[in-house]
Amino acid sequence: MRLITIILSILITITSSMTSFADEKNVKNYSFENDIKMSGVISTTGKFFNISKNWNVENAKLNLVFTKSELLDIDYSTITVLINDTPIHSQRLDGKKEYKKETAIEIPKDLIKEGFNEIKIKAYKTISDMVCRDDSNTANWLVIHKESNISVDYNYKEASNQISEYNNLYMNLDNGSRLNTTILIPDSYSSSELTSGMILSSDIGKNLKNESFKFDFNLYSDFKNKNDNIIYIGKENNTSKEILNLLTEDEKNKLNENCIIKQANSIFNKEKKMIIIISNKDGLLENASRLISSDELIKNLNTESMIINENTDVDDLNKKLSSNRVYLKDLGYDNIIEKGPFSQETIIDIKIPKNKIVTDGSKVKFNIRYAQNLDFERSLATVYINEIPIGSKKLSKEKSNNDTIELKLPKEIFNYNYYQIKVVFNLELLDLACVTRETDNPWAYISNDSFIDFLYADNKNLNFKNYPNPFVNNDKFDDLKVIIPDSSSSEDLTNISNIISYIGRDVNINSGDFTVLKSSEIKNEDKKSNLIIIGTPKNNQLIKDINKNLNLKFKSDYSGFESDDNIKFVGKYASEIASIQLIESPYERAKATMVVSSTNPKDLSLVRVYLSDLRLTKELKGDTVIIDRNGYIKDLSYKESSPNTKESINTHKTLSSEAKIFILVAIFLFITLITSIAFLVLKYRK
Repeated sequence: MRLITIILSILITITSSMTSFADEKNVKNYSFENDIKMSGVISTTGKFFNISKNWNVENAKLNLVFTKSELLDIDYSTITVLINDTPIHSQRLDGKKEYKKETAIEIPKDLIKEGFNEIKIKAYKTISDMVCRDDSNTANWLVIHKESNISVDYNYKEASNQISEYNNLYMNLDNGSRLNTTILIPDSYSSSELTSGMILSSDIGKNLKNESFKFDFNLYSDFKNKNDNIIYIGKENNTSKEILNLLTEDEKNKLNENCIIKQANSIFNKEKKMIIIISNKDGLLENASRLISSDELIKNLNTESMIINENTDVDDLNKKLSSNRVYLKDLGYDNIIEKGPFSQETIIDIKIPKNKIVTDGSKVKFNIRYAQNLDFERSLATVYINEIPIGSKKLSKEKSNNDTIELKLPKEIFNYNYYQIKVVFNLELLDLACVTRETDNPWAYISNDSFIDFLYADNKNLNFKNYPNPFVNNDKFDDLKVIIPDSSSSEDLTNISNIISYIGRDVNINSGDFTVLKSSEIKNEDKKSNLIIIGTPKNNQLIKDINKNLNLKFKSDYSGFESDDNIKFVGKYASEIASIQLIESPYERAKATMVVSSTNPKDLSLVRVYLSDLRLTKELKGDTVIIDRNGYIKDLSYKESSPNTKESINTHKTLSSEAKIFILVAIFLFITLITSIAFLVLKYRK
């Protein structure tokens, strides 16, 4: 009897564990990123979070971390939380002094929608019964700390085997950090199989451009993550029988002149999916990957299997706009309305291509409307860019139904790749000195046909602040060749694919020129492209060939890096680091080269996180970076700033104008002097 009880207990435990494992949820946390100070009697702040269309949301909550003034009136001071403008929680702000108080607030599932959702936190805070005085009292404050976050528990909806489900199946992150997809290529891979896989690595970065994550790119025999979905690319003679068995005989017979794209259950785990790309023609493997990486084209592929050939047009439409005018609606913004008296603000985020520089003549134009019950002697709108005020406009009753704010961008904000545009309305009312309750009156409105006109110059400055420029131009790869060692392990390929994935964050058009080559395959013509060279002097001959052109050079025996005027190495340290260097191409003056190198192949893994992690890569600067085995990183600059930076461009323009004036004045004075001398000579001759 005891034995039976023990067996039953074991079975129950195992079953429970299996159930728990099967029901394991994914968790996505949306942090607040910065502390938010809320002053005055009534104040509001908000945070957006996105729900993917292939998520089943199980639970969601707001983890609120805040500190408040200990002088607040405990009888009247409150905070209220809203989800998509529906209130879900209110609580009093007691008088206790408590730094970074934590409160967990459940968010009802039925109020969460697919796409963007907004959490608002509204605070009503008083210190005394003199509310108008409290509104400007510096002791009336509340801080929402950056440790606050919105936490969403979810699992994935069941997907079909249709190829159109590609993004829903293969772009899923486990707990927000690891892609639950592995890219597989044959052990004896060709450059076309490798390039095809790297194109899809780039596409992962494009789809998850706002996330920090990692994923595996494996050789077939090294694959171990059976719980991953699989992307497999290969030629027929390199592909296992298990994968080939997923094809029909008719499909196999077409591999010489066609490429088969097929979605099926994974051969490693029937609960997972597998998409296979197979052809005996090199170029068709790459074309198939370009097709899959086109969001517009793939969404209509409502089939489990398809065949493409050389006549199949797989390129995206060229999405480049004929002008540099960016409308708010093109950025995804709806018409914007701000309600309530006094200061109301809205923030618009815009990213500039890394290969471009904003120049003189750029401007913003906002089409606005506003209430007619304002005190127009005191009401105005002000525009800030990256917290720098660029101009204000007084509001008027005559133009209240159809007004515009048009301002030129000043030169001090030209040198940025990211612009935060803030429009602040000061909506003053007659005979109202403060606000004692929340109200929707007055109001201001910004139409989403408002726009920003950017005038650009090309950014030729080789600096990691502009990375991945110059390898991406006009939203697509710019004649890029990636040169890797002839023999690469799964770990090496994973590191390389994660680097390519980061570059792919800036790629939105699939028709760019991009190839991955083994070092022994490179031809002289290939060297005229933009290059990324990865490896050591021993396993990638190209690094030896260009050593004399590097910023940080290897020693003559390639046992380590040489000391120079920028950095000194002592002992073995020079052989225990990896470097990333941006240089002008030694082979083609108009092109650039990035060299990722070390003396020990294992040290190359030190680089991956700094060229693939969203936060760390943005912190790089200079044209040369060294990283050691302890994670120490040093940025170096070997080249002076390019004259093509925006500040230099504007200075150059100013100097050119001044120089022209100076030359004209000098010529005039010179002519006057010569004429005077001539008159004097003639006078005294007489």
